[in-house]
Amino acid sequence: MTINTRDFGEQEIAEDKIINFPNGIYAFEDQHRFVMLSPLGNDVFPAWLQSLDNENLCFIVFDPEQLVKDYSVTADEESAAAIEKNRKTSIRYLSLAVVPEEYKNTTVNLKSPIMINADKMLAAQVIASEDYPIKFPIFKKEGA
Repeated sequence: MTINTRDFGEQEIAEDKIINFPNGIYAFEDQHRFVMLSPLGNDVFPAWLQSLDNENLCFIVFDPEQLVKDYSVTADEESAAAIEKNRKTSIRYLSLAVVPEEYKNTTVNLKSPIMINADKMLAAQVIASEDYPIKFPIFKKEGA
């Protein structure tokens, strides 16, 4: 299928790549269908989480497991039910980024990741009970 995007114009996507958010994303509860676009290559981050229903709505995302060793989140019951999570479910995480004008100050939200049931392409944004920061810098500061 062909979609229109804010940053990449028309894009061809496979229907099996559509990620469904039964409850939407915080502050965008009316948006339910997204696709991940990886202009640098499959599973190369950053990636864009593009709405299929609003070409102007997209989020830059990172894989938190590439940023934090042993990253894992306990989902609340409602979120786990929304994505049909069970012990055998293959879970994937995405963290929403805030990219300021000075891109070296980019942060990701590790406290409220997107949890994806990779088998069923169902997703929910969750609030981690684990002690992760809301603004985790992805670049090291000089001299650190």
